[in-house]
Amino acid sequence: MLLVFGELYAELTAVDRDRLRVRWGGRLLRQARAARGAGARVRVLGRVGRDGYGRTIRQLGAEAGLEWSLQEDPDHPTSLLLEDGAPTAYRAADAQLEPPPESFFEGGSLLHAGSWIFGLDPARTVADEVFREGLRRGLGLSLDLRSARGAFRASPEEVLRPFLPLSYMKVDAETLEVLGMRPGELVSWAGQVLFFAGDEVRLMSLFSEQRRPLDGARSPDEVYGRFLAGVVAGREAEAALERALGPDPADEGGSDES
Repeated sequence: MLLVFGELYAELTAVDRDRLRVRWGGRLLRQARAARGAGARVRVLGRVGRDGYGRTIRQLGAEAGLEWSLQEDPDHPTSLLLEDGAPTAYRAADAQLEPPPESFFEGGSLLHAGSWIFGLDPARTVADEVFREGLRRGLGLSLDLRSARGAFRASPEEVLRPFLPLSYMKVDAETLEVLGMRPGELVSWAGQVLFFAGDEVRLMSLFSEQRRPLDGARSPDEVYGRFLAGVVAGREAEAALERALGPDPADEGGSDES
């Protein structure tokens, strides 16, 4: 089973002077839904406000077949991501994430998080504890490495040092530009790195690198969620990426449920 935890928010983009477009849940929810659509069991830990945004996020997850470990905050609203800005997450619901129950970890084989949660007070303490508990239980660790703008309160390497090397990492060209890093440097941070840049994805490890084209039919979040579904189904990274870029399991008459 894939366990996902971290930031949940509504993304607001101006369509014109009088209208906003809303995308629900953020990157982690899109990745979790993609993994579930590819056949994996997925349990999600997060925190939303007692408001319309939070109710919609809960409903979308339930409709996608996610197993929620969702906290509802009576005092803080669901976080918002404004176009071209950082989430207004401090003092918002996901920044108040509380430790999960023991049941959150039951049946898990891979624990995936977004880097935003490691930069939110006081939730970053909980994020650290959840990753430590994942290690204690022998789970693989995965991280969506976001740009440094607001994602961490210290250098990413300093924050992640107790957990390195991670099993898997997702990163994009913008993030590496902000961090001032080259893609190859991340292979010391994770056993397998999926680097999304333009119209291709690179699967990098210490000993090999594969480049695969992205045809635009799936976003990087969809590809990575499907990739994680393949991993929890027992596939090697190369085969998991091949599956992630291929047809939906339903189109092939199969499922990766695990």
